[in-house]
Amino acid sequence: MHCRLFLFTFVLLSGITRAYGQTDTAQQGPFAFNLANCIQYGLAHQNDVVNARLDINFSQEQIKEATGKLFPHADVNASFTDNLKLATSLIPDLTNPSSGVRIPVQFGTRFASAVTGQVNQTIFNSDYFLGLKAAKVYGGLAEKSYKRTEIDTRVAITKAYYAVLANEESIRLSKANMDQLEKTLKDTRARYDVGVAERVDVDRIQVSYNNVVTDIETQIRLLVYTTQLLKFQMGMPQEAKLDLTQTVQDLNVESFISDTVDYQVQDRVEYGIQTTQIALNELNLKSKKMSFLPSLNGFVNYGWNYFSSDFGDLYKTGFGASALGLTLAWPIFTGTERIHQIRQNKITLEKSENDLSYLSQQIKLEVTNANTQYLNNKSRFVTQKTNMGLTQGIYERIVLKFEQGVASSLDVISAESELKQAQVDYVQALLNTLISKTELDKAMGKIK
Repeated sequence: MHCRLFLFTFVLLSGITRAYGQTDTAQQGPFAFNLANCIQYGLAHQNDVVNARLDINFSQEQIKEATGKLFPHADVNASFTDNLKLATSLIPDLTNPSSGVRIPVQFGTRFASAVTGQVNQTIFNSDYFLGLKAAKVYGGLAEKSYKRTEIDTRVAITKAYYAVLANEESIRLSKANMDQLEKTLKDTRARYDVGVAERVDVDRIQVSYNNVVTDIETQIRLLVYTTQLLKFQMGMPQEAKLDLTQTVQDLNVESFISDTVDYQVQDRVEYGIQTTQIALNELNLKSKKMSFLPSLNGFVNYGWNYFSSDFGDLYKTGFGASALGLTLAWPIFTGTERIHQIRQNKITLEKSENDLSYLSQQIKLEVTNANTQYLNNKSRFVTQKTNMGLTQGIYERIVLKFEQGVASSLDVISAESELKQAQVDYVQALLNTLISKTELDKAMGKIK
């Protein structure tokens, strides 16, 4: 009966729950939202979306960092030396060179200091320029990852939203049953009081009424949970009050269509992410190939050197020095290391291209499966909606016959039980259809 729907909904919602954190906000509502409002709120407050936006900012800073490596770099170096004991050297006796005598002497001063400033500028370095390109590609990857996070958030919010509407619909139907049973119970008790009905008829209908009341209480508790789950997926505080402005009747599920003809695998954000990964692998390969090229740097410096035997006189006189030059580094041969690194990068690139082809086939299969699930669920939904209408009519006619004395209380209980089961099947089929339509749109890349 209804317990099957509760269990099904709980398991389904548990499957779509993701480890999302919530962003603190001072807004506590009340909020009156439709689905679009819920999605809009979630894209502004949901933790993963917020972090994905920060990742974009992070990638932009990495691009600026790569650009900054091409600018001149300046640094200042200073030193101070206290030669506690000067080094001794032996030199020939210049007054008598033929004697072979070596005279010990000490050169320099006890104290020495130097200050030098230098500016370095990269003129050519393949890693710097390729690094700049890679940083820009990585920035594109961060943007695509942000889009995927947005899509996942939209899907999670949509599923949770539909679960709330399905629970509200289930409560509405159960309350309608309760009202009908309550009327039948009052009429039967009145007939029993005048001796027209039997006590067993009153008790049987009372049992059914009690069960419906309990079912509604259970559904209300489940509604509270699904609403909390929806707020969780939106990044909304649990304390906030959220009311939904739509019902399942507003969705017009029968008008949903599945168009799997015009979709393209390129519409899926995962396809774009994989193509970006291929671009990164191509840059890595190019970087290894260009590592055979030399790097050229220019520099200019200026500094002062100070010498003194007395610390107090050290900085009285300085001797300037300056240089302007170029440095060239050309790794002519580094064994066979780079050759094997290039081959490894070629293999990595080939694997990523194979992954793109595999992803295309995977997307097509996902679309086929999602479309099959959607069409099956929609067919069951249409059937269950029709069946619910039929069982509702049967129930009403049985109640009328019971009131006229040509049907028993057992007939009423049986009809009411069949009606409840039809309503459970209807709500379950409704939720399945809504969720499978969302999965189909996601598979075809229609959720932007």
